Amino acid sequence: MWNAKQHSYEELRDVVVDVLHQQISGNNQYLALVENVARVINERENPVVNLGTGMAYQGASAALHPHDRDKLLEIFWDLFRQGVITLGLNDNNPQWPWFRLSRFGASEAARQPFRFHDTASFMSMVLKAVPDLLPATQMYLDEAVAAFYSGCFLAATVMLGVAAEAEFLRLIDVANKNAKIGTSFDKAAKERFIRTKIEAFRKGLDPHLKSLPDAAKEDLDISLNAVQSILRIARNGAGHPSGAAPPSREQVYVNLQMFVPFAVQVARLRQELK
Repeated sequence: MWNAKQHSYEELRDVVVDVLHQQISGNNQYLALVENVARVINERENPVVNLGTGMAYQGASAALHPHDRDKLLEIFWDLFRQGVITLGLNDNNPQWPWFRLSRFGASEAARQPFRFHDTASFMSMVLKAVPDLLPATQMYLDEAVAAFYSGCFLAATVMLGVAAEAEFLRLIDVANKNAKIGTSFDKAAKERFIRTKIEAFRKGLDPHLKSLPDAAKEDLDISLNAVQSILRIARNGAGHPSGAAPPSREQVYVNLQMFVPFAVQVARLRQELK
């Protein structure tokens, strides 16, 4: 239907993800997915209007522009490549056009608010939240997401850990140069290992928490200590051969999402401590 409204890849992908998680009856074949995506878009963009005569008018019919249908096919195979969906319904229907959500696709990790589907969308999401990331951090993040989508989860974990460490070291440097309270962070600046740097930074920060606005210290333990520790542990486990199982796709996906609130918290603290 050439006169239907066209949508961006990102707009369509968000609708597809929503439809997949609605568990609509009969939504396990590709054509049914297309029909349901068209229906959801129509419901959102053409809400029911009560005509006052006991009748309701839906507006435009649930039809997609041909270019949107082309994008949907691309989105479907992107989601397959990313491990969100898998082909086949069951042993009796093991192939295309049947499909279903994978265990990863059905998990909470795939429903997180920080959605991304490729390197560009991840970087756009992060930079929207923290526009002044270091160029080096951006480079490491770019490598991390590229490795994730290539299935190189060890490499993705290492690069993500390096990116988090770069922003945390930047925070320590800014705090240590503070004219009033910089000496509180001397130990954090001098420590050699990231774990001890985290501990020393938190101890140096504690006496000054009361003077910080709520936004800068909200969920501090979760957004700063816990997140940075998780990324540090994941990075060390990946970077130092130990025979341990490599991180799963789900673990790396969650860690990539966790970087966003971590970076936001670090940026808030950096602004308050400079």
